Amino acid sequence: MTRATWLRIHRILGLAMAAFLLVQALTGALLLYRGPAARMIDPAGMTSRGTGSGCSAGRAVEQAIHALPGYHVTRLFAPDAVGATWFAQLSDDGGRTRYASIDPVGGRVLRAGSLAHFPVEAALQIHYRLIAGKAGMTIVALNALALLAMAVSGLAFWWPKRNPGKALTIRWTLSPRLVLRQAHRTIGVVAAAFLALLALTGLLLVLPEIADGSATAAPVAAPAAAIDRSLTLAQSAFPDKSLRDFRIDGDRLIVNFNAPERNSRAVHRAIVTIPQPHIVSAVHAEQNGALWMIVLPIHAGNVIGPIGPALLLVVALALATLALSGPIMWWQAAAQRRRPARKVTA
Repeated sequence: MTRATWLRIHRILGLAMAAFLLVQALTGALLLYRGPAARMIDPAGMTSRGTGSGCSAGRAVEQAIHALPGYHVTRLFAPDAVGATWFAQLSDDGGRTRYASIDPVGGRVLRAGSLAHFPVEAALQIHYRLIAGKAGMTIVALNALALLAMAVSGLAFWWPKRNPGKALTIRWTLSPRLVLRQAHRTIGVVAAAFLALLALTGLLLVLPEIADGSATAAPVAAPAAAIDRSLTLAQSAFPDKSLRDFRIDGDRLIVNFNAPERNSRAVHRAIVTIPQPHIVSAVHAEQNGALWMIVLPIHAGNVIGPIGPALLLVVALALATLALSGPIMWWQAAAQRRRPARKVTA
């Protein structure tokens, strides 16, 4: 294809998806430090300050249900750091979702309500599914495909025959309009490989969810003691591992334990029944073939240690800059074309 064709593809996709790319960039940047960001934004609702005895998982479930009558807990996340809280996701019979944070010391509900009360959780739901279920996931997948195509088309349009370094230079003495064009080009070229990687890994995360047709059974009402008893049985399968979260699926608990020996996002999984506890299955992380367990650490940058999220934060901010500067450049070019030509006088 010619350079003009590559540019046309790049421009059309960029203008069509700019708003979505900006949203993905900003929410993704926030999610790189999800726990600390939640505690910083809402210290009263997401930080444990209690004193006294500890609150078990079963007690946390009961407290969340008590705070939101008519809702039942579908998932509970364990505190992941000093000062963190239990975090519960709840649903009612109409499919509406609510959330609650519970102090692990004392069991007091610190915050309960819709996504409006939990901005970081809202960022996650927007980033992953645009708060629109599988339809939202489909748009996110299309957005990832567009980003991948834009990274390729942008590089193909820019690729110089020689001296790439000089072709990336920004001449700050030019007019602001031309400086913006050069900055857009340079940022895009430097970030292209990272953006393509994020787009590809994002696709690999969301496509299996779109294709998954399995339904989750409605949770059964279970007292705190029954939930804690089943969790204790699940823990016996992985005695030295810390709890990450569990889902209540009908009369079963699907329990995930952290598996840092494989990677920072991997989990060991145990499925146990609640009414008469017995272990249905127990799968070590090394034997778990779930694709997300390989892809998510790459998408979140954890695969290269603490520097990874910091690097991806820069990439996310670069994407936000590109999503803003692209439409501005198009608008400036359109205004330039509409401007009447100056008359030449003798």
